[in-house]
Amino acid sequence: MTAQGPGAPAPLLLRGAFLYPADPSDRVLPDGSLLVVDGRIAAIGEQRDVDAAVAALDPAQRAALRTVDGRRMLALPGFVNAHWHELFATRLPFNGAFRPASDREDRPGFLARGGDMHRTSAIFDSFHDMIAGLTPDEAEAIARFSMWTQLRAGATTLGDVGSVNRPEALAAAAVSLGMRCSVSTWAADAVCAPGESRFRRTRDTDALLAHVETLVKRCATDTTGLLKARPTAVYGTNMTDELGRGLAELVSRHDTGFASHIGAQRNEPAVIEQYYGATPVRRFADLGLLDERLMSVHTAFVDDEERKLLLDGRVHLSHSPAKYGGAGESAMSETRVIPDLRRAGLDVSLSTDGQPLVFAGMAEQMRAAWQTHNELYADSTVVLPTDALAMATRTAARGLRWDDRIGSLEPGKEADFVLIRMDDWRYVHTPRPLETFLATGGSRDIDTVVVGGRVLIEGGRSVLVDEEELLAGYEEALRSFSVRCLGVEPEAVDRVYALSARRRSDGSGTTAPDPIQEEK
Repeated sequence: MTAQGPGAPAPLLLRGAFLYPADPSDRVLPDGSLLVVDGRIAAIGEQRDVDAAVAALDPAQRAALRTVDGRRMLALPGFVNAHWHELFATRLPFNGAFRPASDREDRPGFLARGGDMHRTSAIFDSFHDMIAGLTPDEAEAIARFSMWTQLRAGATTLGDVGSVNRPEALAAAAVSLGMRCSVSTWAADAVCAPGESRFRRTRDTDALLAHVETLVKRCATDTTGLLKARPTAVYGTNMTDELGRGLAELVSRHDTGFASHIGAQRNEPAVIEQYYGATPVRRFADLGLLDERLMSVHTAFVDDEERKLLLDGRVHLSHSPAKYGGAGESAMSETRVIPDLRRAGLDVSLSTDGQPLVFAGMAEQMRAAWQTHNELYADSTVVLPTDALAMATRTAARGLRWDDRIGSLEPGKEADFVLIRMDDWRYVHTPRPLETFLATGGSRDIDTVVVGGRVLIEGGRSVLVDEEELLAGYEEALRSFSVRCLGVEPEAVDRVYALSARRRSDGSGTTAPDPIQEEK
């Protein structure tokens, strides 16, 4: 396959793949085909049925049709990562590349052991000034590389819930890469300082709300089909009631979604009640933000009344089970609120969260959900592999309010899908390749990524952008920003970059070929 440039993509036929459409019936097509016309799915089903749809195309379309042999491929909808943060600007000093090689002296971080809420609030407040320190060129170069790593791992859609980057840079990067993104702002106007009993205002609330509204209006005029905007409040510790009420009014007036981290830490309810007068879920309900528009992230520490508020509000929950252990969080194991609310009928989706370094992708999140939910109930059917897939695609798209166009492979929807090779030893004799992928595969196994009928990744490599140029642009931007704004010594950056370059070199000073791709 080859990628198309601007204009409508050529018709595309994927023939004979093992298809999991992730549609509401959760059907499986072991010998399925998919026809794409004008970037949308024209037909999907058994080969003979799709072949009939191909025969019905007009002669010009049939002449332009590109056929892909899918017999060795597992085909899934593109992953919808509806709760994500772009944090690659913080890669060097923030628990990132400057860490020692040994992990033996590691200490719990600010999210561990129930959460250091004052430190969390202070860090989140400081990110606002970091964003302002990024030049537009730095911001876009960092966003392009960061978002490409998600695309390479099969995420065709991202849902920003506040990033250490400029929203306009995220939007520009999404369009240049050809992927979808719901962009937002880092909306925080307060901090909960230790030793105090009331929040301290740190920013002008009206200015923050005006910034959010400008972004919403700008994305509403997007003609690419790749962009949306969704107001977010990064955390209740950093949101005044004034900001919360303003966001609720804006969300209602523009009929958008909304997202925030709510009840994510054991120590959070007591701190939020102390500084703002109500526990997290009650507070969001009082501010008019607890309804079906809300995506509530990591919501695990709530009381029985708050559980009922979440259920009555038909709130959408997003969680990242592959992230919790590494951060010292216990959103799944300590309370079981998230899986209980899923069993009670709430939509629960998967997402990656965000970190300064490359982290567990949507494939790894699916594996963690499949394993963890089932282990908590000692029942292997609580989350089936097809349930985990739905949580990473169809359900997540519903949480972004984008499910009319993406999230499943159905006629009329955008042709966003990924292909995974299943011709190696792991898949021998298995009747359920999705199960094998969740058990033994991961982000590295994504072979092909298609968005709106355009091939963006093929054979594990980008076909529209130069990956070496992406990395070079990122490293240049990261270096200049870190030295200028974070006080990092240039020599320290050089050492990190030299080590990374050595890992990628073949010894002659040039980048070594990918051994896995060479084998393919």
